[in-house]
Amino acid sequence: MFSSTTLAAFALALPTLISATTRVTEIPADFINPTTKGGSWLDKSAGLGEPLNVVISAKSSPEVLTDDGFLQYAQAIGFDVECLGLHLGDPQTANLGDGRGDVNETRVLRSELGVLGLGTCLETLEGGNHFRDFPQAGTGARFLAVSKEEDLSQHHTIVPDGYNIGRDLLVASAVGQKTGFDFKKFKFTTYNTVLTELTGLIAPGADGVNHGIAQDGVIKMLTVTIV
Repeated sequence: MFSSTTLAAFALALPTLISATTRVTEIPADFINPTTKGGSWLDKSAGLGEPLNVVISAKSSPEVLTDDGFLQYAQAIGFDVECLGLHLGDPQTANLGDGRGDVNETRVLRSELGVLGLGTCLETLEGGNHFRDFPQAGTGARFLAVSKEEDLSQHHTIVPDGYNIGRDLLVASAVGQKTGFDFKKFKFTTYNTVLTELTGLIAPGADGVNHGIAQDGVIKMLTVTIV
């Protein structure tokens, strides 16, 4: 039998135990599947769309999921803002199933081509890898539409198999440990990136896909931790 003292102590602890159990259910998911809430794994551009083929998990370090923090991570894996901050063309939109409907891309980031500061200008001329960034409200996950494009003379159309190629190039540059320099805080930051491949979220093929270029139906999720 429990003594009255033991029962009283358990009664006092019960609210704390219940609270701890409740908090476990509040651990964020990696992301919300857009299609479960009326969204899509394709963004929108002139009636068609580009696959949102890379997701930065909401279980990443919180600093990485902010606009500034994500830009610093992107710079650490070889991407940066567009040449001179200029963007030609209308922004693409995406519905991430987060209750906001169609929202504009936050920005377009381009490969630096190994040339710090001027590389995105070279990419604009010569073509290469780039992505559009869409943060998901509520979770903080970031959905990226990644593709490899032709040079300026070809009006930046996507290269054959460019969605799969662009996605895989970005992932290859990201996975493992990468170090970038935070010019605002004047310090180095090291990121560890883990890859998870997801299937069954988007059907493979070219149905609804811009330029009629097929994609393989694989979403690559990156979980990024500051170490």
